[in-house]
Amino acid sequence: MRHRILTYLKIFTASIVVVYLSLCAFLYVKQEDLLFHPNPKTLAEIQKILSANPEFDTLNLVMKDGTKISGYISSKNSNVKLPLIIYFEGNTEEVSHVMDKQKYFENCSVALINYRGWGLSEGKPSEKTMFSDAVEVYDNLKNRNNIDTSRIYVIGRSIGTGVATYLSSQRKVAETFLITPYDSMIDVAQDQYPYVPIFMLIKHPFESYKYAPRITSRMMALIAKHDMTISAQRSFNLIQAWSGKTSWMEINADHSSIMNNELVWKKIEENINEKK
Repeated sequence: MRHRILTYLKIFTASIVVVYLSLCAFLYVKQEDLLFHPNPKTLAEIQKILSANPEFDTLNLVMKDGTKISGYISSKNSNVKLPLIIYFEGNTEEVSHVMDKQKYFENCSVALINYRGWGLSEGKPSEKTMFSDAVEVYDNLKNRNNIDTSRIYVIGRSIGTGVATYLSSQRKVAETFLITPYDSMIDVAQDQYPYVPIFMLIKHPFESYKYAPRITSRMMALIAKHDMTISAQRSFNLIQAWSGKTSWMEINADHSSIMNNELVWKKIEENINEKK
């Protein structure tokens, strides 16, 4: 009897181990599918978007590796140099959905950037390419004749806060605005899968807290009070790591609805206008 019980226990333990290792293997192999959700558009869809938003033009750039990156930029005819806002999207978004927020930045040039695989952008996303493309996009836009290079602002949303933080650590920006930011994608994933050694599995760690201490410019964090994807602690950890002056606002919204909360955009508008 005792031998039989021990046998059952061994089989049960072995089954648990197999299930656990299978889960770890699944997360490792499928992590790009879980982390990135490309949202491609056809040329016809883009033309329809632009017809409905005549204040924007397409933005097409070729990266150093030959990959074409696409997005949108507000078309403004101005005799004076304009502040520039660069927006980096969340992992399920296609940036045209924030075109209506341009009304808060009427005296700015607004660039909305689609990562590789989103919109008409070519290629596949990764932390490495998202970071390097952000720097190349900045360098290209900075050199345009109508841009006030002393007033370049970066907005990041969700996964895009990691991109915005990295860019702000590599290039001069006037202020960084982070909507639902995190300290590290490792910790965000660990919150979701507490019994899995995420640090051993993740290929795209997006460790914003490592770049934040290098940044001396201002940052504002917009935190969703009811966020079930990125906890407030993840945001506050990043705020504490930032070397420049920081501020934050908690918004009565969840991870998705925060984007439609007027307080978010009015606060960003207010911060930008007070620097004029």
